Amino acid sequence: MRIRPPISAGAIVAGVLTFMLTFLSVPPALGHVGNALLPEGCGSCHVGHGMKNQPMLDMAEEDFCYQCHGGEDTRTRMKSEGRLTAGIELADIEREFQKTFHHPVKEGSGHSPGERLPSLKTATVGHAECVDCHNPHQRIEAGRPQTYAVTGYSLSGQYLESSIYEYQICLKCHSEYLGADRSVKSLSADFDQSVRSQHPVTRGARGVRLPSLAAGSGRSLTMTCSDCHTSDDREGPRGPHGSDHRFLLSGNYTRDIVTDESPYTYEFCYSCHDRSSILSNESFPLHREHIVGDPISGRSGTSCHTCHASHGSRDNPHLLDFNPKGVERDSRTGLLRYEERGEHGGACYLRCHDHDHGPAEY
Repeated sequence: MRIRPPISAGAIVAGVLTFMLTFLSVPPALGHVGNALLPEGCGSCHVGHGMKNQPMLDMAEEDFCYQCHGGEDTRTRMKSEGRLTAGIELADIEREFQKTFHHPVKEGSGHSPGERLPSLKTATVGHAECVDCHNPHQRIEAGRPQTYAVTGYSLSGQYLESSIYEYQICLKCHSEYLGADRSVKSLSADFDQSVRSQHPVTRGARGVRLPSLAAGSGRSLTMTCSDCHTSDDREGPRGPHGSDHRFLLSGNYTRDIVTDESPYTYEFCYSCHDRSSILSNESFPLHREHIVGDPISGRSGTSCHTCHASHGSRDNPHLLDFNPKGVERDSRTGLLRYEERGEHGGACYLRCHDHDHGPAEY
């Protein structure tokens, strides 16, 4: 009599899941990163019956992901159990979520497979779990174009089963148009196609003179949200998981009305915009005077944020959007506006540093 060798639990689970995926018309080839890193295939993640209300997982939500994408101790255990290939080193995402500013994976109310974020009725965003932004069954292969097998919303509020662009995933929560909690920054208005100027996230840069772009900054026609909102550790994992800087920025960005310019003060801005170019007035003839100040008059410098919006400006070119905490209406004309006058010229009607510009031309 021929005795068959025992079948491992991982092999049983993998077989069941392959059967399920076949009848759900989901190609098994989309399974995470493949058997090169996950020796038991589907069984590396889906083990036994799992926890209650979990899809055959032995841990819930982010704690499950941290087994591979957390600290070295959990990865070592996964390797010893044969569920993760030995010698593989993965980024510690868990550490990012322990930083001062992070998406609320721990604080939230938990993910439900049938949910849509944000709620169109209750206007509440209760969490940001890993699977709200990542599809764990999507295979990511180096050298191939990135796609997003994750739901999202268009700028007009149309629900998308699969996001074409990264920002559409962000709009699942960051869209006041859809009823997101007002404590959450809305991106819809900032990046709407009708705005006069914007960082090129939802549309490419066209005919824009950008002499301050630093060498190696990419000079791309488009950019993504995670180019700016990402780890402050240059060697850390990319993406808007966590940062020790406010707004999940990759570097320090001081927004005080009165501030001293330095490489650290605008570390975030200077990661793309060359500091020497800005201070030598290549983009704007009064850049240095505005951000460094005028030692002759004793006038202090002010933040980039006093004059520029980080995302987009509805009415003005060059991301000009005056901060009302530092800029008021010109007392003589009652105006607060910018007028473009030729390719490299303009005029400001406003009052700042106790001085009326009615207008100040350049």
